[in-house]
Amino acid sequence: MAQASDTAQPQTPPRRDNTATVTGTNRLKALSHPTRLRILTVMSDTEPVTVGQIAEQLGESAGTVSYHLKQLEKAGFVTQTPSPDGDNRRSCWLAAQSRLEINADAAVDSAMATTMDQVSSTFRQEAWQRYRSASDNLPKQWTDPTVTSSSVLRLTSEEYARMSQELRELFNTWTSRDLAHEEGDGSQPVMLNIDAFRWLP
Repeated sequence: MAQASDTAQPQTPPRRDNTATVTGTNRLKALSHPTRLRILTVMSDTEPVTVGQIAEQLGESAGTVSYHLKQLEKAGFVTQTPSPDGDNRRSCWLAAQSRLEINADAAVDSAMATTMDQVSSTFRQEAWQRYRSASDNLPKQWTDPTVTSSSVLRLTSEEYARMSQELRELFNTWTSRDLAHEEGDGSQPVMLNIDAFRWLP
Protein backbone atom coordinates (compact mmCIF):
# COMPACT_ATOMS: atom_id res chain seq x y z
CA MET A 1 0.00 0.00 0.00
CA ALA A 2 1.33 3.39 -0.94
CA GLN A 3 2.35 5.53 1.98
CA ALA A 4 1.87 9.27 2.16
CA SER A 5 5.08 11.18 1.80
CA ASP A 6 6.19 13.02 4.92
CA THR A 7 8.66 15.13 2.97
CA ALA A 8 8.46 18.69 4.25
CA GLN A 9 7.17 21.23 1.81
CA PRO A 10 9.82 23.73 0.70
CA GLN A 11 9.81 26.90 2.72
CA THR A 12 9.72 30.28 1.07
CA PRO A 13 13.22 31.70 1.55
CA PRO A 14 13.45 34.99 3.44
CA ARG A 15 13.85 38.10 1.38
CA ARG A 16 17.43 39.21 0.88
CA ASP A 17 18.67 42.23 2.77
CA ASN A 18 19.03 44.89 0.11
CA THR A 19 19.43 47.92 2.36
CA ALA A 20 20.69 51.15 0.83
CA THR A 21 22.41 53.77 2.99
CA VAL A 22 21.76 57.26 1.63
CA THR A 23 24.32 59.97 2.38
CA GLY A 24 24.93 61.91 -0.84
CA THR A 25 23.35 65.35 -1.19
CA ASN A 26 21.80 64.62 -4.59
CA ARG A 27 20.13 61.43 -3.42
CA LEU A 28 18.99 63.05 -0.18
CA LYS A 29 17.43 65.84 -2.22
CA ALA A 30 15.30 63.28 -4.06
CA LEU A 31 13.93 62.14 -0.68
CA SER A 32 13.21 65.64 0.58
CA HIS A 33 9.44 65.24 0.37
CA PRO A 34 7.35 63.16 2.81
CA THR A 35 5.20 61.76 -0.01
CA ARG A 36 8.27 60.19 -1.64
CA LEU A 37 9.18 58.48 1.61
CA ARG A 38 5.61 57.20 1.88
CA ILE A 39 5.75 55.87 -1.69
CA LEU A 40 8.90 53.89 -0.90
CA THR A 41 7.27 52.30 2.16
CA VAL A 42 4.58 50.66 0.02
CA MET A 43 7.00 49.45 -2.67
CA SER A 44 9.01 46.22 -2.89
CA ASP A 45 12.27 45.35 -4.58
CA THR A 46 10.77 42.00 -5.69
CA GLU A 47 7.06 42.57 -6.42
CA PRO A 48 6.11 45.27 -8.97
CA VAL A 49 3.34 47.71 -8.06
CA THR A 50 1.37 49.98 -10.34
CA VAL A 51 0.92 53.72 -10.04
CA GLY A 52 -2.76 53.08 -9.36
CA GLN A 53 -2.02 50.68 -6.50
CA ILE A 54 0.34 53.17 -4.87
CA ALA A 55 -2.14 56.03 -5.33
CA GLU A 56 -4.93 54.00 -3.73
CA GLN A 57 -2.85 53.09 -0.68
CA LEU A 58 -1.65 56.65 -0.14
CA GLY A 59 -4.88 58.43 -1.00
CA GLU A 60 -3.05 60.51 -3.61
CA SER A 61 -3.83 61.12 -7.27
CA ALA A 62 -2.13 58.99 -9.92
CA GLY A 63 -0.60 62.16 -11.36
CA THR A 64 1.01 63.07 -8.03
CA VAL A 65 2.38 59.57 -7.57
CA SER A 66 3.74 59.48 -11.14
CA TYR A 67 5.54 62.80 -10.62
CA HIS A 68 7.23 61.66 -7.42
CA LEU A 69 8.16 58.28 -8.93
CA LYS A 70 9.95 60.07 -11.76
CA GLN A 71 11.97 62.08 -9.23
CA LEU A 72 12.83 58.92 -7.31
CA GLU A 73 13.79 57.18 -10.55
CA LYS A 74 16.26 59.92 -11.43
CA ALA A 75 18.02 59.31 -8.11
CA GLY A 76 18.06 55.53 -8.55
CA PHE A 77 15.56 54.64 -5.83
CA VAL A 78 12.98 53.03 -8.16
CA THR A 79 12.90 51.53 -11.63
CA GLN A 80 10.07 51.12 -14.10
CA THR A 81 9.48 47.50 -15.08
CA PRO A 82 7.24 45.62 -17.53
CA SER A 83 3.89 44.49 -16.15
CA PRO A 84 4.02 40.83 -15.02
CA ASP A 85 0.86 40.15 -17.06
CA GLY A 86 2.31 41.69 -20.21
CA ASP A 87 -0.16 44.60 -20.22
CA ASN A 88 1.89 47.49 -21.57
CA ARG A 89 -0.83 49.94 -20.53
CA ARG A 90 0.05 49.45 -16.86
CA SER A 91 2.85 51.51 -15.35
CA CYS A 92 4.68 49.14 -12.99
CA TRP A 93 7.52 50.00 -10.65
CA LEU A 94 10.04 48.28 -8.39
CA ALA A 95 12.05 49.70 -5.52
CA ALA A 96 15.81 49.44 -6.01
CA GLN A 97 16.29 48.47 -2.34
CA SER A 98 14.44 46.54 0.36
CA ARG A 99 15.01 49.24 2.97
CA LEU A 100 16.56 52.68 3.26
CA GLU A 101 18.88 54.03 5.93
CA ILE A 102 19.07 57.80 5.69
CA ASN A 103 22.17 59.42 7.16
CA ALA A 104 21.69 63.14 6.67
CA ASP A 105 24.44 63.92 9.20
CA ALA A 106 26.95 62.74 6.62
CA ALA A 107 25.70 65.21 4.01
CA VAL A 108 28.30 67.76 2.92
CA ASP A 109 25.55 70.34 2.58
CA SER A 110 24.44 71.33 6.10
CA ALA A 111 21.30 72.93 4.68
CA MET A 112 20.32 69.58 3.16
CA ALA A 113 20.89 67.86 6.50
CA THR A 114 18.53 70.39 8.12
CA THR A 115 15.98 69.84 5.37
CA MET A 116 16.08 66.08 5.85
CA ASP A 117 15.62 66.52 9.60
CA GLN A 118 12.47 68.53 8.87
CA VAL A 119 11.20 66.03 6.29
CA SER A 120 11.80 63.10 8.66
CA SER A 121 10.01 64.92 11.46
CA THR A 122 7.04 65.68 9.21
CA PHE A 123 7.01 62.09 7.94
CA ARG A 124 6.83 60.69 11.48
CA GLN A 125 4.25 63.23 12.66
CA GLU A 126 1.95 62.65 9.69
CA ALA A 127 2.28 58.88 10.16
CA TRP A 128 1.25 59.23 13.81
CA GLN A 129 -1.72 61.42 12.87
CA ARG A 130 -2.91 58.89 10.28
CA TYR A 131 -2.66 56.13 12.87
CA ARG A 132 -4.56 58.14 15.50
CA SER A 133 -7.31 58.95 13.00
CA ALA A 134 -7.73 55.28 12.08
CA SER A 135 -6.97 53.61 15.43
CA ASP A 136 -10.62 53.29 16.54
CA ASN A 137 -11.30 51.12 13.50
CA LEU A 138 -8.20 48.94 13.74
CA PRO A 139 -8.22 45.48 15.38
CA LYS A 140 -7.09 45.55 19.01
CA GLN A 141 -4.08 43.35 18.27
CA TRP A 142 -2.74 46.22 16.15
CA THR A 143 -3.47 48.98 18.68
CA ASP A 144 -2.87 47.47 22.13
CA PRO A 145 0.92 46.99 21.62
CA THR A 146 1.40 50.62 20.55
CA VAL A 147 4.17 52.34 22.52
CA THR A 148 4.86 56.06 22.75
CA SER A 149 7.34 57.14 25.41
CA SER A 150 9.46 60.21 25.93
CA SER A 151 11.69 61.18 28.82
CA VAL A 152 14.63 63.43 29.60
CA LEU A 153 17.22 61.40 31.52
CA ARG A 154 20.27 62.38 33.48
CA LEU A 155 23.12 60.05 32.46
CA THR A 156 26.89 59.99 32.39
CA SER A 157 28.53 59.94 28.97
CA GLU A 158 29.42 56.28 29.51
CA GLU A 159 25.80 55.40 30.38
CA TYR A 160 24.59 57.40 27.38
CA ALA A 161 26.93 55.46 25.07
CA ARG A 162 25.86 52.12 26.56
CA MET A 163 22.17 52.97 26.27
CA SER A 164 22.61 54.04 22.65
CA GLN A 165 24.41 50.81 21.79
CA GLU A 166 21.68 48.73 23.42
CA LEU A 167 19.00 50.66 21.51
CA ARG A 168 20.88 50.12 18.23
CA GLU A 169 21.06 46.39 18.90
CA LEU A 170 17.35 46.25 19.74
CA PHE A 171 16.53 48.26 16.61
CA ASN A 172 18.63 45.95 14.42
CA THR A 173 17.06 42.84 15.97
CA TRP A 174 13.56 43.91 15.02
CA THR A 175 14.34 45.49 11.65
CA SER A 176 15.92 42.18 10.61
CA ARG A 177 12.55 40.50 11.25
CA ASP A 178 11.16 42.49 8.34
CA LEU A 179 13.03 40.21 5.92
CA ALA A 180 11.22 37.14 7.29
CA HIS A 181 7.80 38.44 6.25
CA GLU A 182 5.94 39.02 3.05
CA GLU A 183 2.53 40.27 1.95
CA GLY A 184 -0.27 37.92 3.03
CA ASP A 185 1.47 36.13 5.90
CA GLY A 186 -0.39 38.04 8.61
CA SER A 187 2.27 40.71 9.05
CA GLN A 188 1.54 44.42 8.78
CA PRO A 189 3.78 47.51 8.56
CA VAL A 190 4.80 48.85 11.99
CA MET A 191 6.70 52.10 12.43
CA LEU A 192 9.71 51.92 14.74
CA ASN A 193 11.45 55.15 15.59
CA ILE A 194 14.25 55.67 18.12
CA ASP A 195 15.80 59.00 19.11
CA ALA A 196 18.43 59.64 21.74
CA PHE A 197 20.31 62.93 21.83
CA ARG A 198 21.78 65.44 24.26
CA TRP A 199 18.88 67.42 25.73
CA LEU A 200 19.22 71.21 25.70
CA PRO A 201 16.49 73.02 27.68
